[in-house]
Amino acid sequence: MREIVRVLYRELHYRRLKNNPQIASNPEKFRAQLRRSGDIRRGVATQSLIFLFLGFMMAGAILDAKNEERAAVLLATYALLPFVMALYTTTVNASYVISMGIFEPLKPLPIKTGAKYLSALLAIDNVPAVVAMLPVSAAMTYRAPIPGFLSFLWVLVGTFLGHTLGLLIYTTFRGSRGRLSKLKTAGRVVGVFLFLSIFYAINYVQVYVNEHYEELLPFFTKYSVAYPFSVASIVEPLSSSLLLLIYLAILIPVYLILLGRLWESMEVRASSGAGIAEFRARAHKPVLALAVKDLKIVTRKTPLMVGLLFPLFIILPSAIGVLSSGRISGRALAPTLLIVAWMASTGIDAVLKIDGPEFEFLRSLPLTLPEFLGSKLIVMNIVPVLTGIGLVLVAARWDSFVLVLLPAALVLPLLTSSVSVLFVYWNEGDLSVPETDFGVVFLIMLLNGLVLGSVTALWFLAGYVYGMLLATAMLLLFMWRLLRL
Repeated sequence: MREIVRVLYRELHYRRLKNNPQIASNPEKFRAQLRRSGDIRRGVATQSLIFLFLGFMMAGAILDAKNEERAAVLLATYALLPFVMALYTTTVNASYVISMGIFEPLKPLPIKTGAKYLSALLAIDNVPAVVAMLPVSAAMTYRAPIPGFLSFLWVLVGTFLGHTLGLLIYTTFRGSRGRLSKLKTAGRVVGVFLFLSIFYAINYVQVYVNEHYEELLPFFTKYSVAYPFSVASIVEPLSSSLLLLIYLAILIPVYLILLGRLWESMEVRASSGAGIAEFRARAHKPVLALAVKDLKIVTRKTPLMVGLLFPLFIILPSAIGVLSSGRISGRALAPTLLIVAWMASTGIDAVLKIDGPEFEFLRSLPLTLPEFLGSKLIVMNIVPVLTGIGLVLVAARWDSFVLVLLPAALVLPLLTSSVSVLFVYWNEGDLSVPETDFGVVFLIMLLNGLVLGSVTALWFLAGYVYGMLLATAMLLLFMWRLLRL
């Protein structure tokens, strides 16, 4: 199995590099890039090292905790990281990997294949998040050996849980056709919101428990069954071990059933349910036409929709906290808008996976690279810009002065997304789909942290107007550079 997964991993990166004309046209550069990106050990090691720094930061908080109970609650909070990463990567990458036809080279070979190979291929991207938790579990092991060992087992179970739920999302929402497609699309949007809102409810309870853990810890450790609350049960090793076995007893059969359904969806291409749909040709400018095309694809592919909507759920807690505090002000709302802008940069991974195998058709059209990137910027910014503007308008009900933040709600997401696109396409000269793995996205977020940090410093030291002038100047500079690609 390991050899087949290695071949699939190499095939995936081979096809990505083939979509990059700057690399594909240079045989030596192509071979060098394929040796680097197509090697599982090298790729996973590079990404894991980046995430390891984050793990050491979290481990410090575990060591500084006053007692084992508080350390366990903190560790339960951190255990959301591998779960969320597994859910996100599995959901978004599943449709991309299948649409690229990665399994096609295996079909003529006399070997038995199945969805387990797709599952293993998708699970590779979950390794860095698990590695990030190694220092955390090590710190807990230093404080209490048995709870520390159990904490790492819970990290693995949480990753498996996120991976399984990601497969569930993909197998449940693979797309729809027919006269009810618009209704189904609306249903998928609502379903994604409801599904991810469940984890916000868990997050809210987690924060509440962290603040009142002394009163609630006995009940929390004995009767809580929801991940990641269950992680805190490590302070009672026996009950934690039993709960962990219950999780595995439920997850493993569900996982196996999902693999069977997933393999059927990969093998069977049913044509039932096809019908005649109304079609009207509309003419748009290339940038707008591409953006509309991308949005239509996103609404039909729930995994991609999750990728674009997911940052919204990251910033919701701070937004709800500000709006429910009763003390609305521009200074209180500013950090939330900055987080919205910062999370907008993560959309680069999802938007570059929209076209899939149809990317070759786009290269045959008379499109320029700036037009292609302009459409991606529009798609990347729809959710963060509308979110920021919505927050400002809602806050204006209590204090109309916050309306002055409307330019920030527009400019800041555009700034971070333009930095993201420029970073990925810096050395590109033609339509292509560069690599956007965890390491690249992490570096993009660090870079945007520096950009937003400079804007924030000027904003709070010299004034909002000066901060916006700096942000606008940088945005114009980056857009000018994108036009010259």
